[in-house]
Amino acid sequence: MDLKHSIQQDTWETIHKNYENESYSSAILDSIHMLTETIRNKTGLEGDGSNLIGQAFGGDNPRIQLNKLQTESEKNVQKGIQDILRGLFTAIRNPRSHDNHNDNKSEADAIIAFIDYLLKVIEKSKVKFEESIFLERVFEKYYVKSVEYSELLVSEIPKRQRANIAISVILKRKEGDIQKIGYFMKSLFDKLEENDVLNVFKVISEELKLANTDEDIRTMLHIVPGDNWNNIDEIVRLRIENLLLENLELGKVDLKTNNCLSGQLATWIQTEHLIYFRNVSDWTFQIVKKLDMSYEGREYINRYFWEKICEVNTYEIDFHLESYIREELNRNNEEVIEKIKNQISYEENHPWWEVFKEELKKHPDIKYIDDLPF
Repeated sequence: MDLKHSIQQDTWETIHKNYENESYSSAILDSIHMLTETIRNKTGLEGDGSNLIGQAFGGDNPRIQLNKLQTESEKNVQKGIQDILRGLFTAIRNPRSHDNHNDNKSEADAIIAFIDYLLKVIEKSKVKFEESIFLERVFEKYYVKSVEYSELLVSEIPKRQRANIAISVILKRKEGDIQKIGYFMKSLFDKLEENDVLNVFKVISEELKLANTDEDIRTMLHIVPGDNWNNIDEIVRLRIENLLLENLELGKVDLKTNNCLSGQLATWIQTEHLIYFRNVSDWTFQIVKKLDMSYEGREYINRYFWEKICEVNTYEIDFHLESYIREELNRNNEEVIEKIKNQISYEENHPWWEVFKEELKKHPDIKYIDDLPF
């Protein structure tokens, strides 16, 4: 038998090195390893041997379905292949993995050719989890915007396929409701293994490397959890953060229509992003600077950034923000007095009680309130 031309090219590439070196037992093990990985990748399962086969092919609703499972004959085929695969691991793989075995070429040809046949059967089968069908559910108009729904949907993704789903959603993100996608991605990121997170962020970094439209960037801001922001390639982060800072500097609100005139892109930044931005001090400085400029700029900051920048500066307040608040409290600026009252009155241990201790003595109406207003 000319094995090279009798089996699939992928199978040959897997086993050819040991086969051509006449290490026939090792070549057989190579082919079984390929079979194992094929089943794992197709199902997302992590098991091995009989346990893997049982999870993949067994039960009334198997992950790998070889046929429609309607007739008795079809059910027999499903069970038969399952039994053959169990036997393959028990009778072929295990002895060669644990004991010295010296298969000849004829034996290797027969076993590898049969494994190649099984690979073809599995390749043609249907799987319980189909990525394309699953993605339709993520992007459908009836997606429920809730944490519970998102977590239930994410729980259906096999562990091995979570990273692929995350990447597919990121690449298709502009095709759906970004609010719904945000819920889904938050739940999915919570389930990703560390290595999967790194692989997903390689794609995110590539997507942001040359991104120059508001849609490209704002959609990514909405679906990338802020506490993972530092997983983006550093040079890409610097570029995007600088672009966003320039957008903030332009920010204005039309006081007549109450609409955002400019700086819309920066408003998509969440507190969690700001915390992980490379130079929070620059952001604090620009925000404070805008508070001392036009009414339109001040309203922009009050509406979109005041609470965020205060939260980021809670425990280590930046010099620029501290100086601004101190000065405005001394000037009896009613607007700032009210904002500080809202910021700290319901937190007995808020660090700013101590930071502005002297200034707050002049404003006894700013005091700790132990009863929440609801």
